[in-house]
Amino acid sequence: MKNTLFFLFLVLFSFSAYCQLTTHTINVGGVTRNYYKYLPTGYQASENLPVVFILHGLGGNAQQMTLAGFSLIADTARIIAIYPDGLTNAGGQTAWNNGTLLSSAADDISFFNKMMDEMILNQNANPSKIYVTGFSMGGIMTHHLACALNGRIAAIGPMAGTMATSDISTCVPVYATPVIHLHGTADGTVPYNSGALPSLSLVPQTMAFWRNVHSCAATADSTRIADTANDGITVDRFVYNNCNPLGSVELWRFNGADHIYLYQPVNDITEAVEIWKFFRKWQHPNPAAVGISELEKIKSFSVYPNPSSGAVKFITEFKTTLELFNVQGIRIQSLTVNGGEEIVQLNVSKGIYFLKDTNGSMERLIIE
Repeated sequence: MKNTLFFLFLVLFSFSAYCQLTTHTINVGGVTRNYYKYLPTGYQASENLPVVFILHGLGGNAQQMTLAGFSLIADTARIIAIYPDGLTNAGGQTAWNNGTLLSSAADDISFFNKMMDEMILNQNANPSKIYVTGFSMGGIMTHHLACALNGRIAAIGPMAGTMATSDISTCVPVYATPVIHLHGTADGTVPYNSGALPSLSLVPQTMAFWRNVHSCAATADSTRIADTANDGITVDRFVYNNCNPLGSVELWRFNGADHIYLYQPVNDITEAVEIWKFFRKWQHPNPAAVGISELEKIKSFSVYPNPSSGAVKFITEFKTTLELFNVQGIRIQSLTVNGGEEIVQLNVSKGIYFLKDTNGSMERLIIE
């Protein structure tokens, strides 16, 4: 899930964009988080604009993603583009807390909730038109957010990032999130259809999950995009049949492409453009109200020490049920914890696990 430095070609785009790009911070549980905000040219406070969140990959940063082309789209399509920064994981790499082995331990769900609230309250953003996309680990996080913030996100567009196996096992969307997934068949970092990484699914598994959510057929209408670039890559677009709603699940397969971002004229398409063309068709029918970002008030547990030898102390504000999953997304144990402090002996082998509570909060647990 490393972040490939594929953005250098877009430097020429940045000169017209930076005049509307501003840096911001937000407090999440006592931690200062950073993000960039791009308002379209001529922005008026009376506009009720869509918001697109663009997420970087492992080891990357928000500034790199500002060069991915979404700010140019913002000027013509009238959208607000948000580029957040992840925090470091145990290996010192910037990452997202998305249920994978290389996750950070950050409270990213509260971070995104608060940014969404900020856009709605301070920029008059349209709460029914909030979208998320990202590359590599940012793509994995995009899937994760569609599960964790199902009531807020209208559609997602993961690039070169599949679903965490823990999400495939536990995600039950009330709102059937429309999905456009883009991925290279020769991806050596996030494999397409063989050699899955621990805690991470392959593209067929990811697409099967979303097809099931939308009750799609396994078949799809396929289109070969005009092969105009001399890049050794062809692009096939698959729109799955009988989805509810129609046209809500797409796969863009980049035949022969590694872990890269496609852009014209070097390639046949520009991914940002195709993602926005998909996003603009969808809006959330019943978006959650502003204010749900106060997750500090409802997060039900903390666990210490972490890493642990197996004996862990749970600190809870009230009685809750915790489920323990392994990195393959298989539930190992379910336990009820009473309010206050409680020490529990987890009889599991050494490794990395994930604890999830009834509110959907998740924490990674290392057993040594």
